[in-house]
Amino acid sequence: MFTARKIAFAWLLFAAVLTSAAGETKYFCVVCGKGPLTGRIWLSKWGGVCDGCYKLENHCSLCGLPVRDGDGHVKTGDGRFICRFDKTNAVLEAAQAQQIFEDARPDLVNLFGPDFALQYPDVTVNLFDVDYWSEKGRGDGLHKFGFANTRRTAGGQCTHEVVMLSGRLHDEIAATAAHEYTHLWINENLPPGRQMAVDTVEGICELAAYKLMGARARRDEQQKILDNPYTHGEIKKLVAVEEQNGMGYILNWVKNGATDTLAGEASLIPMASPAPALTNLPPPLPKTLKFGGLIVLGPDLQAVINGVAFAPGDTKRVKLRDKTVLIHCREVRRDDVVLDLGGFSSPVTLKHGEETSAP
Repeated sequence: MFTARKIAFAWLLFAAVLTSAAGETKYFCVVCGKGPLTGRIWLSKWGGVCDGCYKLENHCSLCGLPVRDGDGHVKTGDGRFICRFDKTNAVLEAAQAQQIFEDARPDLVNLFGPDFALQYPDVTVNLFDVDYWSEKGRGDGLHKFGFANTRRTAGGQCTHEVVMLSGRLHDEIAATAAHEYTHLWINENLPPGRQMAVDTVEGICELAAYKLMGARARRDEQQKILDNPYTHGEIKKLVAVEEQNGMGYILNWVKNGATDTLAGEASLIPMASPAPALTNLPPPLPKTLKFGGLIVLGPDLQAVINGVAFAPGDTKRVKLRDKTVLIHCREVRRDDVVLDLGGFSSPVTLKHGEETSAP
């Protein structure tokens, strides 16, 4: 399997050669603290790594940094390690994934217009580990990062579900959320009997992720999408089509086209008239703040407030239906969390599952 660890290792080795040749910078091992380092030096994005730590058995699945007992790293249910640096930005709980998906949904609709809203907006979001669903039988051994499923009831209504790989960074999960949301939109809007090439479908979904990352100025994530061989180059063709004709052209082709790909003059169909705004928009934000659950990261606890994770000392803004609330987390305990809320003169204690109105 071509894993993140192997990618990171190749980069570390290359950086070590450059550092040794320069011979000017003093490095201390970011893993064990040893230093100044001499001889062969490994360089990660977090700092220098001594040769002894580099040879440790376990490494972060996200950045390749070696991990050792007691250094604050976490381990996923399927045995992947996430270093103490990456764990603060890694998505490990379904509540986090659901919130990221819900944040991506209105941004996509704003980017592509009201016709891109789901007619049936309720979507269940879950996380899965690598061993839940992999493709070990394939030659490349790559596992998928997400899956979207739509079921139609006897009355023609749709129920939606999205599952995404756990233990990935926030921006990666957001890009996957945009990809899977687009699958749901296609599921709702593809006419019965209409066939599209698999790479074209996946390319359109990747295009939505690419556009969302661009709107959020995540250029590195955009480049990852372009470099990913998953669509066999279809993403680059669709980026060019979108730049020339707009996303509305592509969405209209999904609903009204006759060919299985966008290539060729046969697919160049007239644009339909603008679609009216849909009444089934994404579900409204909650009116109250709710302590929904805990994230346990080794000895550390984080509280999930309206899908946003808070560690002690964190200050973040949480969107409600009619306002945005500034929250400072004082303390996280197993059964409750102590918060400072903008507008309240004294701290507020919320028990697990309890809600409170914001000022």
